[in-house]
Formats: sequence, C-alpha cells, structure tokens
Amino acid sequence: MKFLNCKFFGILFLTVTFGLNVGVIKAQTLYPSKPITLLIPFAAGGSTDVVARALASVAEKSLGKSIVVVNRPGATGALALTELSKAQPDGYTIAAVNEIAVAIAPNMQKVNFDPLKDFTPIINFGVYTTFIAVSADSPFKTLKDLIDYAKANPKIVTVGVPGIGASAHLGMSRLMIENKAEITFVPFPGGAPTTTALLGRHVSVASASGEVLPHVKSGKLRVLAMFEDSKLKEFPQMQSIKELGYNWSLNSWVGFGGPSGMDPVITNRLHEAFKKAMDSAEFKSTMDSFQMLTISDDPKKATEAYKRSFEDMGKIIKDLNLGIYAKP
Repeated sequence: MKFLNCKFFGILFLTVTFGLNVGVIKAQTLYPSKPITLLIPFAAGGSTDVVARALASVAEKSLGKSIVVVNRPGATGALALTELSKAQPDGYTIAAVNEIAVAIAPNMQKVNFDPLKDFTPIINFGVYTTFIAVSADSPFKTLKDLIDYAKANPKIVTVGVPGIGASAHLGMSRLMIENKAEITFVPFPGGAPTTTALLGRHVSVASASGEVLPHVKSGKLRVLAMFEDSKLKEFPQMQSIKELGYNWSLNSWVGFGGPSGMDPVITNRLHEAFKKAMDSAEFKSTMDSFQMLTISDDPKKATEAYKRSFEDMGKIIKDLNLGIYAKP
C-alpha cells in the first residue's frame, strides 16, 4: 500500500511539474499571438504619447506583433489606469504608466484602483524635464518677474498645466506657496494642449515638459526655469530652480506597466523587448527631442519606484494641503 501511495504521489508530482513546464513553455513560445493594446493616459502629441509610441514601434520588431496605441486622457491619468487595472492580465493590455498617474493622482483624488497592488510594472524608461515657459514677448523676463507680479496681482496670472496633480502643477504650486503668491491654474489633458494654449495666448504661462522646446527653438517661447536639477546640452543657458535659489527640485519618471497578476514570463518578455528597443536611434532621438533622461528599471526596480514615489509625492501633496489632504 505504501508503495502504491509513493507511486501515486510520484506520478502526481510529475504531472503537476510537467503541466507547469508546459504552461511556461506556452507563455514563452506563443506570446504574443495577437496585437497588444497600449493605453496612453494623456492626449496625443505630448511627451508621454510621443516617446511611448517611439519605443513601442521599435519593440514590435522583437515581439513580432503590432502594438496598437490608444489615447485615454482624463483625470490626470487615472482614467487609463482604471481601465488597465480591470484588464485581463494576459499581456495584451498594457499602459504607459508614469509618476503622475500612479503616485500623484491617487493622492490628489479618489481613484478606482490601488496604485501599489493593481499593476505589474514592466519597465521604467525615462525621466521628464519640466519647464516654466512664457511667450517670447511676455513681460516676464525672469522667474522673479513672474513671482513678483503674482504677489502684487493675486490670481491674475493664468498658468496652463497638463492636469491638476501633474508634477508640473505641484512644482508651480510649491513655488507660489513658498513665495506667498497666487496664480490661477488652467488644466489641460496633456502637455501638447497646454503648449498650444500658451501659443494661442489663452494662458500667460505654461508649466509643461519637452512639448515647449520646438517653440523655444523657433523663438516663439522662452523658458524662465526648469524644475529638474540638471543642465541640458542643447539649452545650457536654462537654469534650474535650484540654481535660482530654491533648495528642491522635481523629477518624474515614465514607463510601461500591466494589470496585476501577469505571468512573470510574459512580463520579462515585454521588458526585454522594450529594453532592446531603447538602444535604437529612433527612440534615443525622440527622447533627446524632449530633453528627457533615459533610465532602465527592471520590474523589481520599477515596483520599488511605484512605492517610493507614492509615499514621497503623498508627503509633498500633504505638506501643500492639496488633493485629498486639502483642508476645508
């Protein structure tokens, strides 16, 4: 009887092991067997949209299937991430996930997802550079000019931002609170429409990412400062707010993620495809056009970034009495 039990459990073990191995092999060899949907949480034409499309376009070659990009702007990225959190964890629905959507939005408003439990990080590939820009003929020649005017004329200055709760909004909020100045924020569904509003003189100032740079090159816009503590090779004259006397800076990452519960084999397959695509001239050129820094966080490091950013941004938002921490 003992012999039969041993034989039975031996066969059971081999059957389970074989089944698991077959599952892994199927995931490795069959994925992807159809197009992948990539959700973009912001409007078309913005930095997130353009760099994500560039990386996806190159990665298609390694994956052997197309990546269909779908823009889902709204609620500072929360709309797209809500859809992602409810998707099947089969690797066929992924999204561009950034610090704004996964760490800032949940601290600014009630969202229908858990930023630390409902997603599978795949890769973090870049860091935004955020600028404070004005029209070339604006009376604000320096950041001090802008702040002084906002202090003397509360709420008169209109500042376009790619969503309330975006890092660009938080940076401007902190800047104004520290200087006891008041401005009026005008939110847009991304950096591209924010920049368009500034060009059309619908706002006095724009706080946005690399979307403003082509217009700085053409002479239509001027940058007063940038939030990152760095120097740009193409624009060495631009000063960071640290260089202008402030003891802080603001950096914000972007990457790709999927819904929770994804097969690690599929997650790694996607990670390797995107990592390989980062070496392409097309992707590097696109990142340079927005003056974005390149990083390469694997799923483990990206998971740590989600948690760290959620906690850090939560503290900043709480200190500024914004979002869910706002005092009545």
